[in-house]
Amino acid sequence: MSLALALNNALSGLRVNQSALALTSTNLANLNNPNYSRKTLLQETQVIAGVGSGVTADTIARSVNTLLQRDFRDETTRLSEISTENNYLNRVQQMFGTVANKNALGDLINSFADSLESLGSSPEITSNYFTTINNATTLTGRIQGMADTVQDERIRADLEINQAVRDMESQLAIIAEINGIIPGQAAQGLPIGDLEDKRDQAINTLAQYTDIQYFQTDKNQVNILTTSGRTLINGGYQADLSFRQTTLITANESYPGTLDGIHLNDGGFPNAANDITTSLTGGKLAALFNARDTMLPSVTSQLDQMSSALRDEVNRVHNRGANTPMGAGTAALDPATLHGSRAFSNTAQAMTIGSNVNMVLLDINGAMVGGMGTIAAGATTPATVQGQINTFLGANGTASFDANGRLEVKLNSNVKLAFKDTGLAATQGDSVIQFDANGDTVNENYNGFSNFFGLNDLLITPDLATTVPVVAGQTVQTGISSGIIVRTDVVAQPSYISRGSLSGTPPNYTLGPGNNDVALSLAGAFEQNITFNGITNGPDISSTTLSGYAGIMLSYSATTTQASQSNLDFQSALTGDLQIKMQNESGVNMDEELANMIIFQNAYNAAAKVIQITGEMLDTVIELA
Repeated sequence: MSLALALNNALSGLRVNQSALALTSTNLANLNNPNYSRKTLLQETQVIAGVGSGVTADTIARSVNTLLQRDFRDETTRLSEISTENNYLNRVQQMFGTVANKNALGDLINSFADSLESLGSSPEITSNYFTTINNATTLTGRIQGMADTVQDERIRADLEINQAVRDMESQLAIIAEINGIIPGQAAQGLPIGDLEDKRDQAINTLAQYTDIQYFQTDKNQVNILTTSGRTLINGGYQADLSFRQTTLITANESYPGTLDGIHLNDGGFPNAANDITTSLTGGKLAALFNARDTMLPSVTSQLDQMSSALRDEVNRVHNRGANTPMGAGTAALDPATLHGSRAFSNTAQAMTIGSNVNMVLLDINGAMVGGMGTIAAGATTPATVQGQINTFLGANGTASFDANGRLEVKLNSNVKLAFKDTGLAATQGDSVIQFDANGDTVNENYNGFSNFFGLNDLLITPDLATTVPVVAGQTVQTGISSGIIVRTDVVAQPSYISRGSLSGTPPNYTLGPGNNDVALSLAGAFEQNITFNGITNGPDISSTTLSGYAGIMLSYSATTTQASQSNLDFQSALTGDLQIKMQNESGVNMDEELANMIIFQNAYNAAAKVIQITGEMLDTVIELA
């Protein structure tokens, strides 16, 4: 009986050490696999009828510290979020350029201002007009390019969100599949460690995209939820995620609304109830949504605010000038000499003119043609003003409203029209126009008669919803930086730049060849401080020049990017340290495995020796019998 027991014990030792050696070889084969956790064969004494009967080893354990693993996943989520954010901030910073870069926005604004000063100093030099227009178109083109780049980055973020959702679905499918296999494997006594490794790898990848909650069930399945408790995985069940990618994004598109969020189990009918975007906090997805819907729109707001200030300041001064083009004909299809930029939905709406506005016709030499006309101060309407201009022109032209409600003036080819406000010195002679442009029942003040109608604008901006340009106080300003341009007829004929205003004493006015007060005032406008509103997720309220605000935008971008880089460096180091600790605990140690291999080999040899000796002893017993 005792020899049989010895033989049985030795045979169990052979089997267990053989399995241990096989497991050691698997560990060594995965020495450089970061997604593999070291496996250990758990050995137990086999007891039959209260008597030790060798050893058994049916369980393979993984060397995983679950608390460390959870910390690592949390920090991985944070690292992925900061890294994604940093990528977008860096690209925005590259768009703004640096202080030393002469193509930076502030430098282009200064170049435009310098060329206006040269034009004002020497209006007789033709090349100054071309230089001024070239600098103006370079500046507006740079603003447009930056605005378009911002929208391209939003499209990139939207594309990355779509790809992230697809990747998440792939990882969820892997987890759900393994959850479905593991209970059956365990019931049959088959090893499940490698399946658990693969599932852990999928969970690690999932954690890069968003914060998750998870727990392991008594069936060794892992259930996963969002931070708000929405189920993503329940055993072998996988939730369905959907997202509608957008191929074109403009500045006035936002979420929720025209841009989509992530929906859970929507069944093809996405709505607010199944939108889980706000519950997917942290990770790459949070950074992508923040870039698309908050950070990049903030940059657009900064560019729009600067563009509107640039437009309004330049146009306010430029409209004082009398250097309007000669008439282009009065037939129905002829282009208008003066085409206003302000659109009136109701030309009978009340308006008040603060001071008289004189108007004269000039010949090609700047001398008056005929007498002076006056639009009297006081209460009036756009339609009444249009009638007064039309009456003054007589046979020399016509004034009317186009299909969009914009005032346009068509002149005979031998005259041009000029306005002269008689306002106070406090408004630099501009007449103050009171008018409710935004429909809030409260009148706003606009300086300059011609400026109010936009009859002699230099810079125009688009309304993204219509073909009508956006002017101060009218319609939404969002996105105007994407289309700010120099008026096309001025680009084609730079001499149309307003360089001087009417001089003389009414009713006798003239526009002499040396008049340059408007060009000098245009240059001076770039030296005036303007109040810029604070932008959410952008610079605070500030009072500075146009180029100064360009510098503030650049500085804010640089500071934000640098702070993000510091966070990224810290988070990378922290996550790296946790990963090393995990590797030390769960990774394969070659020295340890080689030492174990010798132990198992010796134990195997010892068990074989016991079998050999037991066999010899049994032979002796048989011979004695």
